[in-house]
Amino acid sequence: MLASGAKKKPTALTFFSSAAIVRGMKPEPTGAQAPRKGARTRQRIVREAAGLFNTRGFAGTSVSDVSAATGLEKGGVYNHFGSKDDLALAAFDYAAALIHTRLAAAVRAHPDGVGRLRGMFDVYRTLSEQPFIAGGCPILNTAVDADDTHPALRERARSAMDVWLRLVAEALEAGDAAGQFRPGLDVTAVAGTIVAALEGGILLARLYRDAGWMHAVIGQMSGYVDSLRTPAA
Repeated sequence: MLASGAKKKPTALTFFSSAAIVRGMKPEPTGAQAPRKGARTRQRIVREAAGLFNTRGFAGTSVSDVSAATGLEKGGVYNHFGSKDDLALAAFDYAAALIHTRLAAAVRAHPDGVGRLRGMFDVYRTLSEQPFIAGGCPILNTAVDADDTHPALRERARSAMDVWLRLVAEALEAGDAAGQFRPGLDVTAVAGTIVAALEGGILLARLYRDAGWMHAVIGQMSGYVDSLRTPAA
């Protein structure tokens, strides 16, 4: 559940831009600001590894697999990452950033809370139809894969989920403050319901290889959001 306290927390967007889970995952600069060869090689390793870990899981992905995907010798991979664990964490950070940047862009594109929610629904519709990383949602995949096997990855997945929940909660709070929702909105419960439904939709779409499951979930969630709105909103 989302924690509450006396201190004002940074918004999910400001947290996202400064959090360790996305550090170094900004779009690659060009021209005079382009990274050096070593940095470019590291970025390439992370990109390839992200897809492998997200489809095969931690146990099912070896450094040899990453070596083959990048065309580097295993020693070349280890020059940038001291262990498979270090590589897996960096790969998850990159994959989670792909999701979060799209969600953040959806939020910025809409001034109102309901519009932000619909924008986030669209991100997950696209994820089910044209995944921007192989394997679907890395937060869901890593949470399941690392639950009892890799505490560090599990903690990363939980941190990423915290950001996702906070983005939804802040959209709900913005809508509530603008009078878009009926009085008494339970922001924590509604945010959890929306995120759980969307992640479940991704799971079903992946399992059955049918994006129609995601479309159905989004339709239900759109109706759910509408049921919470004030008659005049």
